[in-house]
Amino acid sequence: MLVYVNNDKVSIFVGATALDAVRRYCTDTGIALPEGELYDAYGNVIASDSPMTEGRCIFTDSPR
Repeated sequence: MLVYVNNDKVSIFVGATALDAVRRYCTDTGIALPEGELYDAYGNVIASDSPMTEGRCIFTDSPR
């Protein structure tokens, strides 16, 4: 399924968590795994084990 991390498309498996999506994003872009909070598209802090759904957008820095 396709989701977005920091506005970049990321392909992850069904049942993946927010942390799984961020790990895939970091692997695809060649950057280190961030240590801070994760945020939804509205700027709310989300848990790293938050379930991902098709098209969901998350961020490693607050989008606001």
